[in-house]
Amino acid sequence: MVNNSQQGNLYDKLSHLQLVEQQIQRMANNSFKIKSWSITIIGAAIGYWLKDGYSQKNGIEIAILIVIVSSLFWWLDAYYLTLEKGYRELYAAIDHNKINNYTLDIKPYIKKIDIKYVAITSKVLTRTYVWGIILEIIFFGQYYLKFRG
Repeated sequence: MVNNSQQGNLYDKLSHLQLVEQQIQRMANNSFKIKSWSITIIGAAIGYWLKDGYSQKNGIEIAILIVIVSSLFWWLDAYYLTLEKGYRELYAAIDHNKINNYTLDIKPYIKKIDIKYVAITSKVLTRTYVWGIILEIIFFGQYYLKFRG
């Protein structure tokens, strides 16, 4: 049978784990929203680029801007994924009884995670952004050469 002090500790641990789970879910939702916004904004920018011969006049500037915006969204998505990994590490530490207080501090875990490594090695991010940037460059290059060549 579990006495009251053990039952209280179990409840505290479960509550703490739930708090961390909420943070993990928030980071995953933020990452999803970043992907949605990037597709929307980049699609709108490409549509504007194709509109009314804009690409014939000075389209190289907006083409470069679209690639830069894609890169910024990639970096922001990697940031949220890094935070999510930090919270997963905190969750594991709480689950293994290494932390006994209500903390959501992930600084010790974030220091171990390199955002550049996350951005480059994450399959979801590289498939979404690297291929998108490559296709944008190919698309812009062909379209630009068509009017300049």
